[in-house]
Amino acid sequence: MVEKLSKLYKKYEDIILYIIFGGLTTVVSFAVQLGAPRLFNASVNASTILSWIASVTFAYVTNRIFVFKSKNKGFSGVAKEAVSFYAARLLTLGMEIVIMWSCADKFSGFFISAFGLEKIDYSSGIASFFEGAFELNTFIFKFLANILILISNYILSKMVIFKTKKQNC
Repeated sequence: MVEKLSKLYKKYEDIILYIIFGGLTTVVSFAVQLGAPRLFNASVNASTILSWIASVTFAYVTNRIFVFKSKNKGFSGVAKEAVSFYAARLLTLGMEIVIMWSCADKFSGFFISAFGLEKIDYSSGIASFFEGAFELNTFIFKFLANILILISNYILSKMVIFKTKKQNC
């Protein structure tokens, strides 16, 4: 049993580690997204950008070291890799901004009404974590956006940024 699990882990190691560190990156992203308005009175878009900077920096370091085990050495190799990583993440940042702007900002009233979020009692239970329907709606779309972004970022990292070159035998 342990041997089978070990083989499965080895086979899917990068995916497993990507999911673990992606989950931690998502925690960083959520913490900044929800904390920035409370700490700095930041707008949805400003909070999204701040959360992106914090989470992408965390993701680059963990992906480079633990997930894809980059072999790039020296300033130019690491710089090229980092620029590629941040450029790919800018693409998915655009995706996230469009989702957050349209669903958590511009049309938040529609989604709050459609999901019945205005009917929730925010004074007790798990809902008390949120300051109201607008913040819960933001959380919902941040969560959905992060699922799409996690998948997109894995594909970009695996196929483009940390792609290992096969040796000629």
